[in-house]
Amino acid sequence: MRNVLLGTLVLVMCACGVYRFPGNTPASTGTVTGTVVALPCFPVESAGAPQCGGRPVAGLEIDFTHGDASAKAVTDSTGHYSVTLASETWLVHVATRMRIISGPAQVNVAQGSTVSANYVVDSGIRVPVPQQ
Repeated sequence: MRNVLLGTLVLVMCACGVYRFPGNTPASTGTVTGTVVALPCFPVESAGAPQCGGRPVAGLEIDFTHGDASAKAVTDSTGHYSVTLASETWLVHVATRMRIISGPAQVNVAQGSTVSANYVVDSGIRVPVPQQ
């Protein structure tokens, strides 16, 4: 009786697609890559200084969440990151006090795709303007 119940359970799980046999291909995935730069370009930007394209942010953690699933990427010394994610729509958060001023709040990852998501963050630090 026990073997019959166990066999039935295995058949039901296979029919529902819950069980994956060993050696089957993993869930479909894609890659998200990009660069994170920060403004101002220097720790403090002088008034009247020309704007720059941003300075790379090294060691910044980028968190990706989808329901209960989560993943993270950390930028390298040049501000680049890369992470492989399941084919879903992922919400993006940066683990810093800086705020994102440019870049997508969510990324849609399709099977076998490479999605580019570049971010510009702002520390909010500025040199006070001299009072006249």
